[in-house]
Amino acid sequence: MGYRPKRRIFKLDFTGTDYEGLEASVRGLTVGEELELNDKEFTPDLVVKELVKVLVSWNVEDDQGNLVPTTFEGVCTQESGLVLAILNALRAVNSGVSDPLPQSSPDGEPSPAASIPMAPLSASPENSAVPA
Repeated sequence: MGYRPKRRIFKLDFTGTDYEGLEASVRGLTVGEELELNDKEFTPDLVVKELVKVLVSWNVEDDQGNLVPTTFEGVCTQESGLVLAILNALRAVNSGVSDPLPQSSPDGEPSPAASIPMAPLSASPENSAVPA
């Protein structure tokens, strides 16, 4: 019996970007797809085709409030900046790039070693190897 890896689904985060409020879930790229993306010269047609391969869901609506399908035709109704933002976020999460750790981590106690007075052993007469 072999191991069958589960496909990872990433919920992309656009907080703090021009696309805040956008929710998009994508499956992870295979190694072959990642290499293919790095080797290809991008045309708008290719960008859309690559995105549609991995786009699982999104919350994009048209002007009438209808959900835009995650098909080639649906993605083609969107501005290229949105499509590129999703692809860039996908490449970042797929390669393991993550946001920096928060700066508000709690401070720990001071190290006990910092409060131990440090003096050379040879300076004290009781530690001298030569009798006084």
